[in-house]
Amino acid sequence: MSTGRQHVQNNRNIGGRQPSQAAGNQPFSPSEKATVQKELADLEKLATIGKLASKVAHELNNPLDGILRYINLAIRIVEQENLEKPTEYLIQARQGLMRMVQIVGELLEFSRAAHASLEYAPLEHMVEDALKTMAGRIESAGVEIVRDFTGAVPRIRGGNLFQVFCNLIKNAVDAMPSGGTLKISTRLADDGHNVEITFRDTGNGISDGAMERLFEPFFTTKGKGVGLGLAICREIVARYQGKITAANAPGGGSIFAIHLPVTADQ
Repeated sequence: MSTGRQHVQNNRNIGGRQPSQAAGNQPFSPSEKATVQKELADLEKLATIGKLASKVAHELNNPLDGILRYINLAIRIVEQENLEKPTEYLIQARQGLMRMVQIVGELLEFSRAAHASLEYAPLEHMVEDALKTMAGRIESAGVEIVRDFTGAVPRIRGGNLFQVFCNLIKNAVDAMPSGGTLKISTRLADDGHNVEITFRDTGNGISDGAMERLFEPFFTTKGKGVGLGLAICREIVARYQGKITAANAPGGGSIFAIHLPVTADQ
């Protein structure tokens, strides 16, 4: 449950730190340098995929819309004649096209890189907005939400982090189809330089094979979905010079954690 403490305003915010500040201007160790180089290479790949995805999605949108319209008209006419087989085939074709529409939608979402807003707002407010957006899905799955907000974390720059929170909430709910508990925590790290936002569910956890590939574009463990959600999350968090991690929780379920650096007001 929420701690009930009031949000504390201060002159530090999230989302403005430069990469050179992240380590206190100290040089990287060889292992840190290798990790950073790999992350930069991954982000460059994601950026390239994003540009390509945008072009492909825009090119496909119009013909898909036209095909769906004609299939729906054909289904209507065939149903009036009580022709079962053609109706079945057309419905299957429509389902396939709807799947393509979903893919195009996720590709467009993946290609969006600009922040929606540069204004600062309390972190807990953005989490609450995401919970309100996902309220229908949460209620349908019978998932209980537990809030553990410290109330003392710095403000956060608005924009696509709302999208990250929505995605992590959706994934957690999907992992608990028969109900469960999602605990969302926010706190200032012990070092005072990072804010941590964690999403802990009571689902089945993450397999070892899936853990290694969770944040790869187009990797999914679901029957539905394209596998871009977590890749999008990682790209957005990286723009804040932060990182997102995943782990299995002790006793079952999974924990997704977002770590964001704190900076003084510019």
